[in-house]
Amino acid sequence: MINNPDWQNTKVKPYLHQLSLECIEEIAVFMEGITTDEMDCDTCLILQEILCDEIEDEEFFEFAVDNLDNLLSYIAKGNLNIRIHRDITGEMWIGVG
Repeated sequence: MINNPDWQNTKVKPYLHQLSLECIEEIAVFMEGITTDEMDCDTCLILQEILCDEIEDEEFFEFAVDNLDNLLSYIAKGNLNIRIHRDITGEMWIGVG
């Protein structure tokens, strides 16, 4: 018999977050005509707002913000299936799948 009422409330972290097409499109439209060399603090803040609306998991969000260049390069190449992955050790990366 299970005596712990929280037995179903596991604290397992998600292993991936797929960016929605709406999020990718919003970033692509916003970044149109802006190169990563031209990015300023205001640009970064707007990108953070877009990502914050999309990504609920704090670690995925922080990783996306810390790796904006990598994320933006996937979007600039026209990739639509962009995912942020986390393995069981906690290592994270951005990939297309």
